[in-house]
Amino acid sequence: MNEETLHKQLPIGENEKVLATIKHHWFAYASIYIAAGFICLLVLACLIGLGFGKSQLGISDSSLNAVLVVGVGFMILVGIFSLVPISIKRQEMLVLTEEALLQIKKPSLFASKVSQLNLTHIADVTVVQDTLGSMMGFAKLTIETPGEQDNYEFTVVANAREMAKQIIEAHENYVAALESGQIQTTLGERPPTPGAAWRQGGQVPTQSSGSDDSNTPTISAPPEL
Repeated sequence: MNEETLHKQLPIGENEKVLATIKHHWFAYASIYIAAGFICLLVLACLIGLGFGKSQLGISDSSLNAVLVVGVGFMILVGIFSLVPISIKRQEMLVLTEEALLQIKKPSLFASKVSQLNLTHIADVTVVQDTLGSMMGFAKLTIETPGEQDNYEFTVVANAREMAKQIIEAHENYVAALESGQIQTTLGERPPTPGAAWRQGGQVPTQSSGSDDSNTPTISAPPEL
């Protein structure tokens, strides 16, 4: 999705700039193809085994042909149905704007859920990478929220640490803009220039020295393997 499409489909302000879109790593799709391919190879091996051993098993030619038709049909169905989770994964994403973080989840093929978190409500950003993730270059990204609000979790993310840094930077810039009075509310008072949002003259506001950094989230991640 380009920025114009995101503005039309998501609750993003007219002049609110999209900073980043975070999608699944390619391995999220490849793993589905691998699983489907393994099932098809297993069925194919069984069909070949029946073909070579039909005399020992006492299977007639007509029965073998029927089994072959069923087996081939099953493999075709596996290939078709494997496209469903791939389509779902492609539509899931995190969208980072100057004021909020939006998560698009697809519980099923025809259902979707959009959650929105104001950047001031981000408590922490955690990157978790296991052995396979270290080898393939993906990790799990968790955005922690205060109180009883559900955390935002996004699995199999490419460049997860870089994405976490972008989220932290956007949080700090937005909080600094609030504290410096450049915007009066979380919605902000926007100038007429699209994309300018609360930034003045294209400059990113810096956090004042007298502000309290106790609420600034940090990136938590295991050491590199």
